[in-house]
Amino acid sequence: MTAAPTPPSPPPRRDAGRPRGATIVAAVLAAVRAELAETGFEGLSVERVARRAEVNKTSVYRRWPTREALVAAAMEGLLEEFGASPDTGSLRGDLHALAAPIAELAARPDGVALLRAALATTAPGDVRGAARQRVGPPVASASSIVDRARARGEWRDGADPQQAVFTLVGAIVHRTLLEHADPTGEWLDGLVDLVHRGVSADPPP
Repeated sequence: MTAAPTPPSPPPRRDAGRPRGATIVAAVLAAVRAELAETGFEGLSVERVARRAEVNKTSVYRRWPTREALVAAAMEGLLEEFGASPDTGSLRGDLHALAAPIAELAARPDGVALLRAALATTAPGDVRGAARQRVGPPVASASSIVDRARARGEWRDGADPQQAVFTLVGAIVHRTLLEHADPTGEWLDGLVDLVHRGVSADPPP
């Protein structure tokens, strides 16, 4: 009599055996960002995070005892690629160089997660603070853009640098979260043109 075939064993979980550590952390935090992008902080479930990361819930709680700590950890590392705004030689080029990385990040699932966490009204202050801290560098870069533009005679007197940056960032957020549309490409070019016209000095006679 032929023996019945042995059913295939399920694939091992990431937290089964060694090595663990960095592999589990990376999988869990990636799962958190994916869940945030889909459901926001309000709908975030540690159980779904663990299932998506293919780890046990105990592996999650052992490292992050609260949902808030888990989300704050997931925000770390995002937007670290933002440094000083490059000098492109023109005000419009500098504005585009400032806005493009934000738009490119917002077009990705982890960028959507970042924006949702920053804007979540039900998230505790430390979670919102961690997310908003990630979007601080682009705002801080505005001062160098304005200084260069003023030195070139391109910046209009009375134009508020902070308003210009908030217009760029706010429009990208609206495009991503409310319109569910791509904030890059021609749409971004048009937005930069609009802000550029608003802050540019009158052309010399």
